[in-house]
Amino acid sequence: MAASLPSVGESLAGIGRVRVVYTDLDGTMLGRGGSFFHDADGAPSSEPAEALLAAHAAGLDIVPTSGRALRGLLGDARIFGLTTVIAEMGALVAYEGGRTVARNFGETPALEPGEMPAARMTEALDLVLSRFRLEPHAPWAAGRECTLLLRGLADPDEVDAALAAIGHGWLTLADNGRLRGPYLGLAPGEARVYHLTPRGVSKGTAAALDRTRRGIARSECIAIGDAVADLSLAEHVGLLVLVRDAIEADPQLAARAAATAGVAVTERPMNLGWTDTVRAILG
Repeated sequence: MAASLPSVGESLAGIGRVRVVYTDLDGTMLGRGGSFFHDADGAPSSEPAEALLAAHAAGLDIVPTSGRALRGLLGDARIFGLTTVIAEMGALVAYEGGRTVARNFGETPALEPGEMPAARMTEALDLVLSRFRLEPHAPWAAGRECTLLLRGLADPDEVDAALAAIGHGWLTLADNGRLRGPYLGLAPGEARVYHLTPRGVSKGTAAALDRTRRGIARSECIAIGDAVADLSLAEHVGLLVLVRDAIEADPQLAARAAATAGVAVTERPMNLGWTDTVRAILG
């Protein structure tokens, strides 16, 4: 299926100056085990760091766009020398290392002062955990403000229908890709990570919010990812790039990517595919 998608090089040929790269972290900018300095096979590599340094030198804005919680993501960004992040699947967009945070809460019901969307999800979470093959994605499920992080295997459409039946139609289950470990009796690679998310909240709508705030044209933006959740970025950027290993390992992602306009695939996997994309953007 990856062969049916165009390469990064040919897709970038018709795109002008790129100012912003919205990038997923795990499985995309990061390699095996979530390491920036190891490739998909776990071998040490300086290539991603060299590409990031080149991006800094050229003034190319790399924006981590992740399902991670904001506090941890800001710490990650500081290590990489990045100042803008999109956290919790697009619910929060933080600038200047977190000094300014824009909210993107979609269809979340009216909140009390100081309240965050996750506080309204208790009943929905109880339903999801009792009826579907899902569990909190510990330890990373802690500290969530806007989405709830789950792992296992479920049909998002079935979950959404069950939520709507108990009055929580404002929520949806977002698929954020495959997990490599064995969970809930599922074989390695069979379990997936999901986010219980307010409708209207996505990485794509967050990128649109960021572009509007900063006056950046769609054609000046590229996104890089590895999951179904990243496909929401396609309509808000000039090109969405998916790393090859994700496409080859996930038929569901491959089929949906093939049906989505403006999607390309890397030649190499994980963070080496990310490296090649950044290099191609820099010319």
